[in-house]
Amino acid sequence: MLAPIKHLLSNYRVVLASGSPRRQELVQMLGLNAELCPSTFEENLNLADFKEFSDYIEATALGKAEEVFSRLSSTGDGKQLLVIAADTMVTLGKEIYGKPKDPADAVRMLTNLSGACNRVFTGVVLKHANGVRQFTDTADVYFGDLSAAQIQSYVDSGDPLDKAGAYGVQGPGGALIPRIDGDFYCVMGLPLNRLCCELNKLFLEDLTN
Repeated sequence: MLAPIKHLLSNYRVVLASGSPRRQELVQMLGLNAELCPSTFEENLNLADFKEFSDYIEATALGKAEEVFSRLSSTGDGKQLLVIAADTMVTLGKEIYGKPKDPADAVRMLTNLSGACNRVFTGVVLKHANGVRQFTDTADVYFGDLSAAQIQSYVDSGDPLDKAGAYGVQGPGGALIPRIDGDFYCVMGLPLNRLCCELNKLFLEDLTN
């Protein structure tokens, strides 16, 4: 997917504005040697200020990208800087499910998600010296009917405690989910197909004009 721009990417220092090993693994799957740099952007935007969930999630990702780009733009080995930032949220109806505050909150979230379809939004921003390219991808995740014992066992494993919506599709949480409509990697936190498409557009259209 990135073959047409591999020679161009080699001139860039690619930085993932994240501390997530999962997102780093996903980027590396594409052949990008991206380094991790967690953003210090304070994620306290008010959802009420945005018309759509996608606007909110992209604004959060943009804040991360701009903070890291500003901090790193005067450092490095002389290569041009490309910062990739992403933010993921889980919604059920009009309610946002972020990372659980504690195990009890994880139980609450999973109890509500049981037997229901939730929608995952992942906003991605590509920040470079000449501007930004941003997008949001979505996927619908269907949960099976979970018993209280199943929920408690999953929470006790510790797996859901650092994840939006209190579940991770790539780990044991995947056993709770019989169906996903959309990009599996969107649910993991970085939609790879759309990311590749946007990177190609960035290098073959934006940066060549």
